[in-house]
Amino acid sequence: MRRRSVISVLVLAAVTLTACSRDPETAKREFLASGDKYLADKKYTEAILQYRNAIKEDAKFGDARMKLTDAYLATGDVRGALGESVRAADVMPNNVDAQLRAGSLLLLTGQYREARERALAAIAQDPKNPRSLILLGNALAGMKDIDGAIQQIEQAIDQDPKLTFSYTNLGDLYAAKGDRDSAERAFESAVQISPKSIDTHLGLANFLWAQRRLDEAERELKAAAAIDPQSVLVNRTLAAFYIGQGRSAAAQPYLERYAKGMKTVEARLMLADFYVANKNIEAATKLLNEIVKEPQGLSSATIRLAMLDFRGGRKPAAYARLDGILAKQPKDEAVLQAKARLLLMEERNSEALRVTESLIAANPEAPTNQYLRGLALETTGSLQDATAIYVNLLKANPSSVPVQSRLAMVYLRQKNAKDALTYAEQVVKAEPQLASAHFVYAQALLQSGNISRAEQELTALVKAAPQSPEVHVTLGMLYEAKRDKVRARQSYQRALALQPASIPALAGIVSVDLSEKNNAAAITRIESQMAGRPDDADLMALYGMALASVGEPAKAEAAYQRVIEISPGNIDAYTRLAAIYLAQNRIDDARGRYEEVLKRDPKSVSAETMLGMILAAQNNPAESRKHYERALELDPHAPVAANNLAWDYATNGGNLDLALQLAQAAKSALPGNASVSDTLGWVYYKKGLASLAVTALQQAATQDPSSSNIRYHLGLALVEQGNKPEARKALQDALRLNPSFAAADDAKRTIATLSKS
Repeated sequence: MRRRSVISVLVLAAVTLTACSRDPETAKREFLASGDKYLADKKYTEAILQYRNAIKEDAKFGDARMKLTDAYLATGDVRGALGESVRAADVMPNNVDAQLRAGSLLLLTGQYREARERALAAIAQDPKNPRSLILLGNALAGMKDIDGAIQQIEQAIDQDPKLTFSYTNLGDLYAAKGDRDSAERAFESAVQISPKSIDTHLGLANFLWAQRRLDEAERELKAAAAIDPQSVLVNRTLAAFYIGQGRSAAAQPYLERYAKGMKTVEARLMLADFYVANKNIEAATKLLNEIVKEPQGLSSATIRLAMLDFRGGRKPAAYARLDGILAKQPKDEAVLQAKARLLLMEERNSEALRVTESLIAANPEAPTNQYLRGLALETTGSLQDATAIYVNLLKANPSSVPVQSRLAMVYLRQKNAKDALTYAEQVVKAEPQLASAHFVYAQALLQSGNISRAEQELTALVKAAPQSPEVHVTLGMLYEAKRDKVRARQSYQRALALQPASIPALAGIVSVDLSEKNNAAAITRIESQMAGRPDDADLMALYGMALASVGEPAKAEAAYQRVIEISPGNIDAYTRLAAIYLAQNRIDDARGRYEEVLKRDPKSVSAETMLGMILAAQNNPAESRKHYERALELDPHAPVAANNLAWDYATNGGNLDLALQLAQAAKSALPGNASVSDTLGWVYYKKGLASLAVTALQQAATQDPSSSNIRYHLGLALVEQGNKPEARKALQDALRLNPSFAAADDAKRTIATLSKS
C-alpha cells in the first residue's frame, strides 16, 4: 500500500508540473520569443510555426499576429501576410501600427475601400499621424478620388514637411491628374529635402522620363547611382532607360550589376537574353552554362542554350539538350514548347504535331499549348482543326493579334476571302505599323477581288519592305490578274533576284512567258535553275508542268519520273504522270516500261505503285491491288501505295478495317494532301462512320476547293449523317464546279431525293 501511495504522489506531481508549464499566457510568450529568435536568424519556416503555436494559445494575441505578418512577408507570401495583418488589426483596434500595416497590404492588393477604413481607424487614434493621412490619400487615389487623395497627402506634408515620400506620393498624384507643373515641383521638393535618397531621385527621374526629357532624367538616374552604385533598383532602372533608347553599350554595366546584386535565376536570365540580343553569344553561353547547373534554372537555361545551338547550325545538339530534360521530365511544358517551335522552324511538321500532342496531354488549357497545336495542325494541312483552335483561343482573348493573324492566313489558304479579310483588317487596325499584317491584308483583298485596294497596300509594302520576295511575288500575281504582263514580269524578276531559289517567283515568270507564247524562254529559264539544283523536287515538278503545257509529253514524263525518284511520297507527280499516259492512250506502253523497270530493280516501290495506278486505269482492280500490296511489302510506309490501296479496298469490296489502317497511315505521312483526306473520309463513309467521314471530307474540301468529286463524297456523308441542308449544298457545289463530272447524275438524283424528303 505504501508503495502505491508513493507512485500516486509522483504521478500527481508530474500532472501538476505539466499543467503549470502549459499555462496559456506563459506558453504563448515562450512561443513568441522562440519565433522572434527564428525570425532574427531568417529561419522563416520555423518562425511561422512558433507564431502559429502562440496564436493557438491565444487567438487574440495581436503581437504574434503582427510578427506572423512579418514572417509571411519575408517568404513572399503576401496573401498570408494580408490575412494575419487584418486579424491583428481586428484584435488591436486602438493600435495605429496594426491598422497601418493592414491598410498598406490591403492597398497593395487593390482593396482600396478596405484600406480607407483602416486609414480612418488609425486617424481616429492619432489624427495628425502623417502615415495615416498618406494611407488614406493612396486609398482615395485607388478609388479614383485624385483631388481627395491630394488633399490628404498635403495634410500629411503639413504635419511633417520633412517626410520625403509624401512629396513623391504627391508628385505621382499630380502626374495622374495631368498637372505636370505641380507634379514636378513635388518631385523636386522631395529631392531638396532628401538629396541623398535614391528614391527621391528615381521619382523625379521617372517623371522626367515619362515627359521624354531624357537628358534630365538621365542626370537624376546617375545621381541615384552615385548615392548607391550597388542598388538593384537603380541599376535595373538605368539599364531599362538605356535599352529603351537603343543604347545597349551604356545599359550593359548596369544590367550586369543588377544581375549580380539580385543573384536570382530570373535576373541572370535577363542578362543572358540581353547578351544574345546584342550578339555577345560567348558571354551568353558562359552565363547560361552557369545557370543550367541550378535546379531552378535548368529548364530555362537549357532552352536558351538549345536555341543558340540551333541558330548556330548545331541542330542535333539543340534537340539533344531538350531531349535530355524530357527524358527526366517528360511533361516539362516549357521544354516541349521549345522543341515544338524548333521542329516547326525546320518544317518537321509531323514531328511537331506529335510534340504538341504531348503538350495538350500535359496541360490542355494553356493558350500557348493550344496555339502551338494550331500551328502544327496548320502546317500539316489540317486547316479546319487549326481554325477551330484559333477560334476558341479568340473567345478567351478576343484581341490576340497573333491568333487573328493566323486565322487570316488559314482562311486565305481555304480560299475564304471574306473571313480572311475580316481578321486581316482587325490585325491592321491593332498593329498599323506591322508590315506582315498589311501583307496578309493585301492578299485577302486580292483574293476577294478588290484589286485596286490590294494594289495600294502592296505598293506601300514594296516601299516599306523592298527586300521581301514574297511581297514582290504577290504584286506580280496582282499584275497578272490585271493582265499587265510587263509589270507582272518585273515584280517576279525582282523577287527572283532577291531569292534565286524561289519557286513561286520562277513559276510567275514562267507563267508570263507561257502566256506570251514564249515557250523556249520558259523552259530555258527553268533548266538554268535545275543545273544548280538537280534534286529539287518542287523545281522538277514545275519543269514537268511547263513541259506538259508546251506539248512536250515525253520530257514531262521524264520530269515527273524524276520527281518520284526524289520524293516518292509526291502523290501529285504520280497523278500527273498517269494523266500523261491516259491523254496519249499509252497505257499499255507505260505498263511495259514499268514492268521492265521491275525486271531491272525488283524492289522499286515507285514502279510497283505506278503499275498499280496504270492497271486501275485499265479497269483491272485485282491486278492493280497486287502491285499496291507488293509496294507496301517493300516499304510499309509508302504513302501513295497505302492511299491507293485503301481506296481500292473501300471502292471494290475489300477489307474495310485494313483499308482504314492504310488510309490512316497515308494521312499521317501526307496530312495536307486533299486526295489522302478524301480517301480517309471515303473509307469512314463505307464503314458507316458518318461523323468521322464528314470531318475528313470537309478537310479534303478545304485542301482542294476545286474538286467536284470531294464535294460529292462530302454530300453523301452528310446525307448519311442526317444533315440534309448541308448535304444539298455540298452536292450543288460539286455540280457547280463541274456539271459533267463522273458522278454528276447520281449527285442530281440525290439532290432530287433530298428535295422530296
